[in-house]
Amino acid sequence: MLHWDPRKMVKSYNRIAEQRNSEGHIFGATGVFPLGAMAAEVEDCLERNRPALCLRRDSCVYMREDRDFSRMGLTYREGYVHQVVPKGPVEQRDVTWIGYLQLLLNRNPRIRAVSAQQRMSRHGLTNDELAQRYWAGIYSSTPSIEHVAAQAEVVQVDCFLSLVNP
Repeated sequence: MLHWDPRKMVKSYNRIAEQRNSEGHIFGATGVFPLGAMAAEVEDCLERNRPALCLRRDSCVYMREDRDFSRMGLTYREGYVHQVVPKGPVEQRDVTWIGYLQLLLNRNPRIRAVSAQQRMSRHGLTNDELAQRYWAGIYSSTPSIEHVAAQAEVVQVDCFLSLVNP
């Protein structure tokens, strides 16, 4: 007799974490904005432009379709890749827009000035427009897509560490 597992019928994603979690573990909200104090102005700009129906950045689980976590702003070098199934709706966002905001709102005045000069030649968008594109799920010319959900359940986990930035 075959055993039907509804989790295998749902699209799964990859999530990396410093700690290895067991199958069945539920990832949920951390209550911490991903960029934290390092880029508080970026998080402020994003939150100011967040549509009411979108999950707050401190209230969701971040996932990828692939296993490339190099552009996801992680602060650790290696972790365990977990295959997860989202619990509830999934939002899709291009983090390239956040990269632009990180340059334009950088604490280093020289980086900020150069980024502001290049703004018009690259995209010509205001900071708020960049944030709005992130929330709308609009792809940039070089997209790096994250998928987010309120919760995600671990269905499989690697037994070895993977580099965040291989």
